[in-house]
Amino acid sequence: MLIKKFFNFKNKSKLKGDNNNYLQNSELESVQTVGIIGDSVSFGLKSSMNYGQYLQKITGGVVQNLAYSGAHLSDNGRKSIFQQSQCLDRCDLYILQGTDDDWLANVPIGKKGDTAKQSYIGAFYQTVSQLRHLNAMAKIIIVSTTFQTPMWGNVVRRTDRTENTLGYSLHDYMAAQKKACDDLKLPFVNLMRQTLFDPNKKTFRQKYMPDGLHPNKEGHQIIANEIVRVYKENFGF
Repeated sequence: MLIKKFFNFKNKSKLKGDNNNYLQNSELESVQTVGIIGDSVSFGLKSSMNYGQYLQKITGGVVQNLAYSGAHLSDNGRKSIFQQSQCLDRCDLYILQGTDDDWLANVPIGKKGDTAKQSYIGAFYQTVSQLRHLNAMAKIIIVSTTFQTPMWGNVVRRTDRTENTLGYSLHDYMAAQKKACDDLKLPFVNLMRQTLFDPNKKTFRQKYMPDGLHPNKEGHQIIANEIVRVYKENFGF
């Protein structure tokens, strides 16, 4: 069984930022429970703080973060995002992060009618179905991957434009996920924007994403801010 991680800050604290910092004043203050599933980014690998912890600071509630490093969305075992959804509790808000691991493992993008084991999109629909089963009234937000430029020293290992053996880049998987979100009428946080993440630039990596793949504390604040912005646009009153 997956280990459930709870980050429970009892006191809310204001976060520094400019006029576009949605973390300062947020409708999420009414959210008491948040469930997060995803891969190493949602887990917060190589960061002292993940976006779920930022969200908890402004809700004052409980964040159940079951994200696992290296997790596929497709059901390849207990660590998969699909399986993570089976272990979640009933929450007010669910955040499902897309992953690059299916792309890297050459898992087919697939289609709506596929099973969770057959394809990335098949697993996406099945995972959303499970979240709705847990709480039909819950709000669901889907988060994309970021641009990525993982490095070996000064050598670029790959980029988000690199094609796998199926001939698809990470952009193809995220485009399919966005299309599925439109079909399901789910809010989509698009982190694949250079105005947010530009790991091709050394100066950006140094400040927000040192290895070109995993955001640091400052990078996670960007993600949290975007989640709150999209929440406000779709669920704010």
